Formats: sequence, C-alpha cells, structure tokens
Amino acid sequence: MKLIFGILLVGLWTLKASESARPRRSVKEADLDIYSFNVDCKVTSRYAHTVMVSRVANRANVSKEVTFDVELPKSAFISNFSMTMEGKTYVGVVKKKEEAKQQYDQAVARGESAGLVRVSGRKMEEFKVSVAIAAHSKVTFELTYEELLKRNLGNYDIVIKVSPQQLVKNFKIDVDVSESQGISFLDVQGKFLTQELKNAIQKTVTEDKAHISFAPTIDQQRKCPECQESILDGEFIIKYDVKREMSIGNIQIVNGYFVHYFAPVHMPRIPKNVVFVIDRSGSMYGKKIQQTREALLKILQDVNEEDSFGLITFDHSITPWKNKLVKATPTMIAEAKEFVNTIRDSGATDINGAVLEGVKILRIAKEERQVPERSVSIIILLTDGDPTTGVTNLEQIQSNVKTAIKEQFTLYCLGFGFDVNYNFLEKMALENGGVARRIYEDSDSALQLQDFYEEVASPLLMDVELQYLNNEVSSVTQSRFKFFYNGSEIVVAGQITDNDLDFLTTDIKAESVESALILTTKSPIANKDKISEKQQYIFGDYIERLWAYLTIQQKLSKTVTASEEDKKKLQEEALKLSLSYNFVTPLTSMVVTKPEDEGRNQSMVADKPQEGEAHEDDIDGNAYQYFSRSSARHHPMALPGLSGPPGPYYDAVQTYRGSRVLRKSRNRFWKNSVSIPRPTFRTAKYLRRLPETAPTLTIATVHLLTMPPAPTFITRHVNIYPQDPKFIIPVPSRMHSLCFDVSVSAGTILQLIHDPDSGITINGKTDDAGKIMFQAFSIKYKDQYKVTVGLENITLHTVEDSSDQNWSWKSVQHSADKISLSLVKKNVMKIIFDNKVIKIMLLKSPGPFLWLNVQLGNFSSSSSGLLGQFAKGVSYEEKMVSLNNPSRIELQGHDLDVISKLETDYGNSSKIKVRCFVVDSNGDGLIDGPLSRYIMTDLFEGS
Repeated sequence: MKLIFGILLVGLWTLKASESARPRRSVKEADLDIYSFNVDCKVTSRYAHTVMVSRVANRANVSKEVTFDVELPKSAFISNFSMTMEGKTYVGVVKKKEEAKQQYDQAVARGESAGLVRVSGRKMEEFKVSVAIAAHSKVTFELTYEELLKRNLGNYDIVIKVSPQQLVKNFKIDVDVSESQGISFLDVQGKFLTQELKNAIQKTVTEDKAHISFAPTIDQQRKCPECQESILDGEFIIKYDVKREMSIGNIQIVNGYFVHYFAPVHMPRIPKNVVFVIDRSGSMYGKKIQQTREALLKILQDVNEEDSFGLITFDHSITPWKNKLVKATPTMIAEAKEFVNTIRDSGATDINGAVLEGVKILRIAKEERQVPERSVSIIILLTDGDPTTGVTNLEQIQSNVKTAIKEQFTLYCLGFGFDVNYNFLEKMALENGGVARRIYEDSDSALQLQDFYEEVASPLLMDVELQYLNNEVSSVTQSRFKFFYNGSEIVVAGQITDNDLDFLTTDIKAESVESALILTTKSPIANKDKISEKQQYIFGDYIERLWAYLTIQQKLSKTVTASEEDKKKLQEEALKLSLSYNFVTPLTSMVVTKPEDEGRNQSMVADKPQEGEAHEDDIDGNAYQYFSRSSARHHPMALPGLSGPPGPYYDAVQTYRGSRVLRKSRNRFWKNSVSIPRPTFRTAKYLRRLPETAPTLTIATVHLLTMPPAPTFITRHVNIYPQDPKFIIPVPSRMHSLCFDVSVSAGTILQLIHDPDSGITINGKTDDAGKIMFQAFSIKYKDQYKVTVGLENITLHTVEDSSDQNWSWKSVQHSADKISLSLVKKNVMKIIFDNKVIKIMLLKSPGPFLWLNVQLGNFSSSSSGLLGQFAKGVSYEEKMVSLNNPSRIELQGHDLDVISKLETDYGNSSKIKVRCFVVDSNGDGLIDGPLSRYIMTDLFEGS
C-alpha cells in the first residue's frame, strides 16, 4: 500500500492545503495503517506556518515500504523535515546545493539507489519520500514549510484539498488565524461537505483571532454506513479578510523587525488603456483559439466604460482591429465582439511585430492625448509558441520591446500551453514592469484568461513608494511598486537599526486618479510590540522570518533580468539567508541522514529547482540527470495582487553527474475513471492534463540515496552514451511505462497508427541499420491529404487536384481546410488534421533521425498499429521487480519477463528519462500478433 499525504499552501495570493492518502494495489491495505494524520496551519498576519504530521504502523510480519507524499505551493519554503523510527528522530539540515550534490554523487557512486519527491498539479509541488519500516514498527513523518499569503480580489483563501481515499482513525485539520487588524469576515465551505460533515467543523471567531477544526469520525468519513470508502473528496475552503481603513496601512514590529501592510480601500479606480495582442497562428488551432475567443468575449463585456481598448491579432501578419484606441462604449464593445468572432488560426508567429504594433497604438494615444493623463496603459500578450517569422532572435525581440516601451507602458505576457518559451516571455514582461503567467491547456483555459484580466482590471494607485528614514531601518524589501490593484496588498518588511528608536517614521507617496497622494505617520514601537505579544502563541519571530522569506524571493526574482555580475551577487545574498533560516530554496538542499545497521548511511537530498534551469543544449550523453518539478521563479512584489507564473507543465531536467532519477506521475482522471483510460504516447511518459483547481509552485525534490532491499521505484542510470530510442507506452497509475524495440531490416516500413474512425494512418521508415531511428514518416488523412516528412523536406500531396507542395524544415507553414502544418520550434513540426495533433521531432543525436510525438488518447479504441493498438488502454500487475535485472509482470492474463530500467524520452525536447519495463523480442507478449503484421511495403500502404 502506498501512502500519500499532500498539503498545499496556495501560491502568491492564497493558502492551500491538500491531503490525500492513496493505497498501492500491490500491498494489502491492512498491512500499513495510517492511524493518524494531522495538518496544523497557523497564520499570523498573513504569514503561514504549516506542520504536517503523519503516523503509520506496519501491521505485517515483514518489512514494508511507506511513502510520505506532500503537496506544497511553489512559493513555499520547506524549513524542516524529520522522520522518527524506532525511537530515533532524523532531522534535515539545509546545505548549499553544491555540497548536497556532492553527498548525492558520493552515495550514487557507492551503488546506492535513489528516490524522488515528485511534483503534481498546476500550481503545486510534491515532496515525496519512501522508507522501509520493520515488521510491527511505526514511523512518524513531520514536514514544516512557510509562506506569505497574498491577497487576491479581497480574499485570503485557505483551501485544504481532502482526498484520503480511505478511512483514517485520527484525521484532523486545525487552522488558526491571528490578525491584529481584526478579522472582517471568515467563511468555511466545501462542495463535498454533507450536513453530517458540517457537524464535524468547529469554528470560533473573535475580534482578531479564528480557530477552525475539522475532525470527522470514522463513521462520518464513510460514503455509506457499511462502506469502507471515504466521502472526503474535495476542497475544504476557508475565506477571510481583515479590517481596513483609508490610512497608511498596518505596521507591526517584533524583535527589531517590522512589516508594513498597505491596502487602502474606497478609492476611485484609475482609467485603463489596454491593448490585447492575440496570437492566431496555426499552432492556436482548435480548442486554444476557441477558448481565446470565449475569454475575449467575456473580458470585453467586463471592460469599464471609462477605459479605452484596442485589439490586435497576429500570425505572420499583424491585424489591428482599429489603428487606434477606442472608448469602451456599448457600440464599440459590440463591434469588437464581432471582430473577435472572426478570429481564426492560420500562419506563422510574429511576436516582435505584434507587440511593437501594440506599443505604437498606446504611444499615439498618449502623444495625441486620446487618453487621460492620469491613466494606466498596458499591453496583454497571449501567445502559445516561439516566434517563427519576422524577428525570431529572442534577445533581439526583448531589446526591441524594451526600447519601444521606454518604461511608459506595462507588458503582461500570457503563455498558452507548453510549446511557448516561458523564460523568454518572463524576462520580457519583467523588463517592462509586468509579469508572465502560464495559461494551462485545459477545460478552464478561458476562465484562466478572464481571471487574469480581473486582477488588472481596477488599478487604484500608480507609482507607489513606501519610504522609511535611512537612519532608522535597513535591509528593507522592495518598497516601490508600479501599480496597486483593487483587492491586492502591498507588503514591505525590514530591520530596525536604531535600538533606542521610539517611533518608526513612514511616508507613502503615490498617484491616484485625482491627485498626488502623500501620507505620513509615526508608529510607536513600544505599543506595536505590545500588540504583537498577543500573537506569541503562533510563533514569535514570524516578522523576522517573513522578512527573510520576502527578501530571498525578491533577490531570486531580480536574477531573471540582472547582469551576470549582479546575478552572482544576488544569488550569494539569497543563499546566505537561505542557510541562516534553514529554508529550502532554489539555492539550497535539505539533507537527512539515517544511520544503517550495516554501517552505511541513508541520505535524502531535497532541492527546489527553478523554472527554466535546464535547457536542451545543456543535456549531453555524459551527464547524469535527475528531474523534478520545476518551480516558478520568485517574482517581485512590484505588482500587488498578481502572482508569479505557475510552474511548467512538464518536469525540467536537472543535470547531476552521477545519477538519473525518475518520478511517478499521477492523473486525477485516471484515478477516478472506471474504465481503462487511453494513455498518451510521448515515447516516454504520460502527458498530464490535470484539471487542477489549485493556484501558484516551487518545489522541493527529495532523493533517497539508499533504499532498503524492498521493491524500489527509482534507480541510478549508468549508461553514459546516448540510448537508441524505444517505443514507450505510459500506463495509468503505474510507476513504470511499458517499453519495446523492434529489430528489422534496413529501411523497413512499419505501420504505427491506423485509425479507421478518423481516417488517419501513420507509417515510419527505419534507418539503414533497421533501428526505429526513423528516416521518414507518412501521414495519410482519409482520401484527401498525404504528408511525407523526411530529414530535409516535407511534402503535402492534395489528392483532389493531385498537387504537391514542398517545404524545408525551416520554412514549413500551411493552413487549409481540415489541415495545418507549422513549425513549433526549429526542430518540432506540428501537423493537425481536424483535432488530431501530430508532432514530428527532428533530432541530431544519436541520429540524425525523426521521432513521433502523439497523444494516443486522441485516437479511437478501434485503432491498430504498433502504437495505435494501445489507444484503448493497457494495464499490468507487478509480480517481481528487481532494478536493472529481470523482473516479471502480469499483462493481459499472462506473465511476461521484463527489465526495469531508464529510457530516454526523445519526444520531449529535454530528453528526460523515464522508468520502463522493457519487453524484449520485438515486443513479444506486449503487441498483438507477430511483428510481421505491422510491416508494410510502401509508406502509404495499409490505409
């Protein structure tokens, strides 16, 4: 049985906690007893300190493996982790990442295997550790992490995601909130809460404190009186806000540190001038463009009549709706909606030209005084891919945009999906006063776009500056902010340097819609200390830790746009603070060492990597890798109310010379599905499309450097040479994918997918050695189109008029009825027939060769072919697992000998490694029938 517990403190605006326990099928549920799980979340003036304690007993007569799995927000810092076994507690120590890496490499060099803390979810990361506990023994896991809650649209949200999937004897969630300003409202809600479960909630709210407890009994957790399944499945949400006045804000001082919260209310909004720059290139085909239209229609409906707006759509050409800004009158809004309804996908991607056109429209409006002098001008760019036409050099585009904007306007960049170069958008946004945000390809993509607009819809102040006398304070966090948006909050913290100071002098300067705003106050330090004494039951040094947390975040954020020299200095300063406060940040790692009886030590290394750390060019055949969930960068607080971007959809690669480690993926659709779902063929791992509801993540990645002799899931990889590719079929809810290769003669043509329902057939031609390093692919769509993809050229044959169109890999671009061809990246081509997306990768190593990247779930269950047969789903049961040695699984009613090892995903641009059960002998026992069934005599045969 696998035990998974997760807690999430939500990203930059909200606090989330999620808890779940999932049994592993291969171990009897009765063997491991989760007899206690407690979440204790304490919030003191927005600073959240969360402790999770899980206690598990092994009731079996043999040792068992227990997995402790914790979900936490990208922006949270782990500050403590410990395991207690057999009366001994092993506590984590934070070290410089390079030192922890050295310890990691040494352990791997001794032949020890590794474990990983994986990440799941749109805006969360997952800390996971597995240990073996002896028969009739117990283990206690305790994890602590900290985060500053961010206010979003007038609320702080505490969301506890409850999904244990089993009955837990001592299940309890405690949340304490202490706010010296006073609590204006607090509400508890959850869709899964029946009346009986509501009776298990205890809520006490006083003037400035609140306590919420949720402790359902075993019977209350049951789905029905006799059921063993748990009804706890959903979000347990606590919403609250504090009392506010139109004043200089709230200043708190404890032990020589201060924090200043500023969020004025009842202020008139500043008119906004916004230009929407929308990508309509071929890669926006299908659901993306549909959801973009839906979102724009809703956004236009909400544009304030005081605002001015413009619309630009672009592919390889730039199409402004109008060549100037217009007032958001009902007539103009109606016309704009008509224009939005005509947006269709086609062509390449000219990001440079589109953004510069938006700047031009804003600049003309300002110069010709078409907009109020006291107004906010912003550009919102939405794109889903790299620039492929016009100016395509990323640094040149960033330079052009920065030069054009000249700090007069603000640029927000929204990256739709994961073909986009997020780091490029992030830097461009930060250089121009904005932030970047990833829009996830999911059913709620339109809502994500609407939510982002709502955050920036109502600016209340511009050019906000909080000033403190230099001889009174030092080490002050960011104190200048371009905008203050309605429903958000500005937070500044620092140290008080004058020990004899009686008052802290504060000046606030800002521009409102009416005039310049200047506020001055003197805060008595003695009184503030007395106020803070009321909160000591939470944790007394919370302001100092808040200051350190905020300082580290902001220094790391500045590295995005800093020069190499300044970047090094910022990282050194952030590292020093991370070590001082025992924070696991992108610069540090937490090491836990447990002595073993045989004299060896078992070590864990927990990392918090940053988004974009790994690049395709950084990966080589000699570097060992581990991969983990990438974190969002820690963004500056210059835009209160706006979060940093969610982390990437896929796991980034970290290069550690010495080991490669994999993680298991989890998919909620699979978990809740009765039938076997269709996997995605990424030639390596399942492409997760999670319907996450949680908002923003940075990660802690844990590596167990010595695993017990019990079955393990992750091992080191010792092949230093590029691997020949294998077909890799992901399997729902299983650590290992199923992998196989075929051995055929030179230039053999194999049928990969034949889908009679959609009319799509894909064949591939092997290389001169008969390996599946394909030299050509053919894609036939009904009796209408035939596409041939080679190493040099692409040909599209239209059956109706017997015409051929040819492109090189650098120039491919075409859009017509029911077909689209476009270059996503310089080595990735996307072909779309109806809603079926097919990607072809052009790879140089160990090639050159072509590789196929498709989602099998998009094809019908009647599909056939070497890959198509798995569109209907596949599953197996583990019988015996031995790392890098013969193992055995039960597949389709028969036993199958396999090898457990890591294989390269050539369908992923970072060439990550995935754990596979490799089936030899041309996939015998895995594929239907003999291999000869799939051998064709012509590229377009078999359709």
